[in-house]
Amino acid sequence: MSAAVTLALLFFWSVALNEQVTEGCRCLPKHPQQQFCASDIVFRAKVIGTVNSTLPQLTAYKIQTIETFKQLDKKIFQVIYTSQTSCGINLENGEYLLSGPVKDGRVVVNLCDRVEPWNQLSRVQKMYLSRYQSGCVCEISPCTGASCLIEIPQKKCLIRVNNSFSLDDEEALQSICLPGSDGFCRWRKFLK
Repeated sequence: MSAAVTLALLFFWSVALNEQVTEGCRCLPKHPQQQFCASDIVFRAKVIGTVNSTLPQLTAYKIQTIETFKQLDKKIFQVIYTSQTSCGINLENGEYLLSGPVKDGRVVVNLCDRVEPWNQLSRVQKMYLSRYQSGCVCEISPCTGASCLIEIPQKKCLIRVNNSFSLDDEEALQSICLPGSDGFCRWRKFLK
């Protein structure tokens, strides 16, 4: 194989691998209820600091769980992990809402998961955390333009997105998608 062909192949593979890593961090915007329903675990925790990770390429944070909103099993997690790649997150000491997958018995969160400082959540967002589970039977689907005006009884709620696929529906962001007595899903607001 000539040096030019080898160099061309190396260039191709480096571009392809770089594109794959970049693509892995692109996250489509989701309604908080979608993130809740797609997660294996959703909880409020206090990050105490980093600890030595026995897993390569993962950063480990020591946590203290304060409140659990969704969990598949009753395991108490004292450590969460994040990737050391560009998809990973950096956490300061303090309280967070954390949600994401549980892989091999570990919570591993990244940029596409819901990781927010607890004090930045609105009162309504905090209240909905205890109600989202009942809406997981509904689907939340993006729509644009006139397609958002169509109201067909169905098991989904529509959420408006703009041309750059950012959520552009403040009303839906302050609501929860729940099934009614007729079985069809609709946006609902609860005020306390």
